[in-house]
Amino acid sequence: MSFTVSCCGWKEFVMRPCPYCGHEVLKSERYCPNCGRIRKAPISLDKYSLGMIENFKQCFVYKYADFEGRASRSEYWNFFLVYQLLFVAILFTCAFLSYISPLSSAVGVGVGLVILVLISVVMVIPSVAVAVRRLHDQGRSGGIVFIGLVPVIGTIVLLALMALPGENHTNRFGSPTGQVILTKQMAHEIGLIDATPTTGLTAGLLCAIFVLWFLVDRLLTTSVM
Repeated sequence: MSFTVSCCGWKEFVMRPCPYCGHEVLKSERYCPNCGRIRKAPISLDKYSLGMIENFKQCFVYKYADFEGRASRSEYWNFFLVYQLLFVAILFTCAFLSYISPLSSAVGVGVGLVILVLISVVMVIPSVAVAVRRLHDQGRSGGIVFIGLVPVIGTIVLLALMALPGENHTNRFGSPTGQVILTKQMAHEIGLIDATPTTGLTAGLLCAIFVLWFLVDRLLTTSVM
């Protein structure tokens, strides 16, 4: 539902409620000034190296089952890192709660595993889709992604392929993506939450993942003993 209000004599603005918080927002606005949520960027974000949150949102929401086009290295690895952080954070939370609670540790870990299995099932399609687009970025067929089904060796080979640079020219799958670094100012103008992650932020995320995995291992070992 929308309505108009008169402003400065002849000028009229179309207002409509934000789908997230209900705050009245100008129809021309790309994001809500009250909650900061973006409705949907009116431009293609493929050319930008997005921040980790926005990149994960693009892959999981807007490109959930998109097997067409290309994906830059930053698009794939930022998605992968956030997914791993989410995975290990849930496992750590369940292991910690089972450690401090009188319930059996097997119960806490069991609940955590059920949650992780459900998340893994939901994440299969966007994970495969972004991997296919990453292969397209190198000019390869997306069918190569099935090599990941080979135990151990296939996973290593696929991860190595994901780390290779893409073609810097237009190929049969489209134009290169993620070529423009997104600064904080640009992110604000477009209506996004975060900018392209710095090397320090990426390194910090990797450290957080390793630390959480170490703590999960210690908590589970202590619970068993």
